Parts: sequence; C-alpha cells; structure tokens
Amino acid sequence: MVAKNILILSMTRMGDMIQTTPLIKGLKEKYPTAKITLLVTSDFASAVPLIPEVDDSIVVNFRQFDNQANWEDLSWIKIYRYLENTLREIKDRKFDLLVNLSHSKFSALMVRYLGVKNVVGFYCDNFGNRMTGHPWMQYFSVKIFNRNFNEFNLAEIFSRSGGVDVKGRSIAVTHPQHDFSLGTLIPPEFNEGEVLIGIQAGSSLEGRRWPVQSFAALADRLVENINARILLFGVESENDVAEDVISLVKNKDKVVNLAGKTNLSQLSGLLEKCQYLVTNDTGTMHLAAALGTKIVGLFFAHAHPYETAPFSPGHLIFQARISCAPCSYGVHCNNIVCIEKVHPQHLTSVIENHMKTKSWILPEQISKDSELNIFETVFDFDNNFKLRPLVKHALGMDDMFRTAYALLWRERLEEKQNENDFNFLINGVCDNLIRDYDCTDIDSVNEQLGKKYLGLEEIVKLGSKGRKLCGTLIREASGVRGKTDKITQSSADISCIDEKIEELGFTNPELRPLTDMFSKRKENLVGNNVCLLAIESRKGYIDLMDECEKLNKILKSCLIRLAGPSYISHDSINVAVPGR
Repeated sequence: MVAKNILILSMTRMGDMIQTTPLIKGLKEKYPTAKITLLVTSDFASAVPLIPEVDDSIVVNFRQFDNQANWEDLSWIKIYRYLENTLREIKDRKFDLLVNLSHSKFSALMVRYLGVKNVVGFYCDNFGNRMTGHPWMQYFSVKIFNRNFNEFNLAEIFSRSGGVDVKGRSIAVTHPQHDFSLGTLIPPEFNEGEVLIGIQAGSSLEGRRWPVQSFAALADRLVENINARILLFGVESENDVAEDVISLVKNKDKVVNLAGKTNLSQLSGLLEKCQYLVTNDTGTMHLAAALGTKIVGLFFAHAHPYETAPFSPGHLIFQARISCAPCSYGVHCNNIVCIEKVHPQHLTSVIENHMKTKSWILPEQISKDSELNIFETVFDFDNNFKLRPLVKHALGMDDMFRTAYALLWRERLEEKQNENDFNFLINGVCDNLIRDYDCTDIDSVNEQLGKKYLGLEEIVKLGSKGRKLCGTLIREASGVRGKTDKITQSSADISCIDEKIEELGFTNPELRPLTDMFSKRKENLVGNNVCLLAIESRKGYIDLMDECEKLNKILKSCLIRLAGPSYISHDSINVAVPGR
C-alpha cells in the first residue's frame, strides 16, 4: 500500500499528541509525498503547530455547546448537525490511510462513518462493537489490565501500530520561532546567573499530584543550595495549586507563578530556557522533554512511568515501589501513600549531582531505598527505549515477567522469525537484568517460576484441544453433509475451553497478558461463515501455544544466565506441546 493522504486521530491529551511525533515522522519518511492531517479536539488545537511533519489539521469543537443559555439552546439536533457536517467534510477529503490513536467509542464510531479503506486502530463493526485488527492496537487494549507486565511506552505502541520502526526515535516538537525577553513574564530583577528551574505542581487528576508542601520545600532547597529561580507552570485551573505552593515558600522573591499566564508558545519558550523541570505526569512534561529540558518526573496513583515517561533519553523518574503502584484504572484511592515515599531532599540531591557531573547519580541515602523506583530514560543495547533502574532492587517476579514480555511481544507482534537474532536479544536482556537488579536470590525466583511453568503447560494443553476442535469444526462446516449437532457441540466445547484459558489468566496474573491477547484476537473475529471463523480461531490457538513456548524459552534462558553455571535445567519446567 502507498498512502497519499493520511488522517491521524489524536483526540485525548496534549501529552498523547506529543507521543505521536515518532509515528508521524516515521510515516513521513515511509510516505514522503503523503499529506498528513491531524484531527484533534478544540481543547488542544493550539498544540498542533508544535507537531513536526503535520501538513494540515481538523479541529472538532464540542466546547461551543458548553455555554448555551438553556436546554433548548443545547438541542441535540444542533450537536448532531454539527457532527454530521464535520464528518461529511472529512469524508470528502478522501483519506486513504486512517490511524486512530483515540480509544474512545466515539472515535471508533467516527472511523466507521468515514469509511476509509485502510484503518489502523479502533473502529466499529456493523453492530457498533469496538474493534481493532492491528496486533499492536490489540495489545494496547489488553495492557490496561496488565500494567505491571507492560514495558512499552505509548509512543512505541503508537509508532509500531503505524508500521514505524521506533528504535532510536525520540519525541520532538517544533522549537519556538521567536526569542522573547524573559522580562515580559519574569520580574526584571531576575539574575542571569541563577539556575532556572520549572515546577509543574498541578496535574489533570488530583491524586497524581505531589503535595504542595513538598513542592514548596523543594523550591526553598533549590533556591538556597544552587541559587535557583523557580517558575511555576500550569493552566489557569491550576493557579490555586501554584498559589498554595507560593504561600508555603520562604523565598517568595525567587518563585514566580506563571500558571494560566502563558500561551503555548510562551510556555515552550520558557521551558526551553529552563535547565530542569520537576513535574507530575503532565503534558508539560512531554513538551519540555521534547524541547531538550531535563525532566525529574513524579509518578503517583494511576500514572505509570513505563507507559508515559518522556520518550527521550536522559531524564529521571521517581515512582513508589509498593505493591499497589500504579493504581489500576477505575480505582479511586483514598489512601495515596505513594506520594509520601518521595521526599524533597531526594530531588534536591539528584539535581545537585546532575549539575556537577551531567549524570544522574543517586546519593547513598536513597540508593538503597527499598520503597522507591528511580529510573533513567535510555535507549538500550538494541536501541529500544527503556527505563533503567538506578536503585538496584532484588529481582522480583514482576520484573522478570515484564522484561520477558517486552522481548516476546516485539518478536511476536512484529512477526520476526530469525532465531539467531532472537538469541542475541535474549543475551542482551540477561545482561540488563544482571546490571539492573540484585540477582543473588535467583533460587527463590526459580522456585516461584516453577508454578508458572505448570500454568503455561496447562494453557498449551487447552490450546491444543481448541486447535483440534477447530479442525473438526472446519471439516463439518465445509462438508456437503455437515452434521448440525456436531457443529453445535464443537462450538460449545470451544467456548468451554476459552473460558478455562481465561480462568487460568485470572488465577495466574503473570500469564494473563497471554490469555488476554488470545481473547482480544477472538473478539475481533468478524463474519458469519462458520468455516472461516473456525480457521481464524485455530490460528489463534496456534499463536497462543507459540507464545507460551516463546515465553518459556525466554524465562528459562534468563534463569540459566542469571544463576550461572551451577544452574541445572529440569525437565519439569519444559512446556509440553501435545500433538505437535
């Protein structure tokens, strides 16, 4: 396929929009003559000029209906007509490739209406069910329920969904064109010798915010220790948070509240001039990282650094290492203890060290903190984006499986079959684990893994039964005299097997990414032809069995390397593959 007119739907947040930039750049390289149009909501339309390689934009503006005088003015007819006219205009542009990165049901329905032949991402079938045929977008749907075992940043998922090799690519934005004077926004007594540091104390969700008391204490420490001038950033609705910070700061003359006082162009210019930005997980964080400002990111509650850390090397990320972090989506926490694990002195120390050495070096008092994850964003040995732990924790099951799944999905979802390359990657993964984690208690991990190998074996057995039943169904459905009762019974048996596979995922959380991907593939099967559906279902069982085998190989290979020459591989941990 050669795309000439590409539409990208990015209808969520500014940060997500910036995370699409590696995809957009890759598409432009892949289709150099193509016109790329970005569809956004009016909330973030001002960010479009920041996105490189975008030729045009379409803005959907539902905010215009927010301030109607009464219900009669807010007629659904009015909204419907606006939407109908907007979609008709989009349809008339005759896009030949549509990439929908918005996971809402509304965006999927839009895609269905537009009728673009080549669609990547979410769309709706004839019955209004949300669908996606692309393996990386299917993964995007299931990783929500398996966050502890996901190592992929949204930028990588977006890029790979669009067929773009994301290795070595960072987020990027268009740098501000004008050079305005800081004096227009900062009091004239600003001393050019001061270290300019930005702070974003607000965030879209209150639970994701570091306490204002902590931000205030940090600001004072930075002013007193490194002669910093602090700029408080944020949108207008976050002005109260910024004012609360200032009310607690001792060195008020060194802190400037710019929340709600800058447009996006001014914000970009100021962020570019800052040496560091200390921030919760926000769109401002991604913008600053794309401009080259060093980030100290704070991830609390639902915020998960593996998903939304700035997709460029050289930044520092703090996250509590506690069993409930990050929160699951849909969970409202009334006891957000994770924010208490990060202290102002932690951040002051690492910033001071970075100013001296240009490296993220942890002081001794936090280098052994068992309740903190501190990551540096890097590109690893294979040029993939990675969070490198700076606190060397004991290797746990979640760490083991998250690392193994990253290798598995990159190989399986890209359909790469070169065994030599795969073995090279396993060795690289093992080197990372040895460097990043304390592997002295590998025997304990080995013992825990033994139970998971049994789970893998059971899934493979069920997959083999499902594959055989699909074969029976294919024969009966394609025969001249296919027996209805046999078809019905085989279908019922397949449903029973699928339920057992799903149950194994729920009882073995470490294996749930496999079972969820299997279920997602089956959800996306379309049509009424029993024979064709059975053929696709059989392929799903084969894929599941292959992925179990692959995961088993990765885990065993890592164990052998981590345990050293004394490790003995037992037959009991080999996955049996019946009938293959």
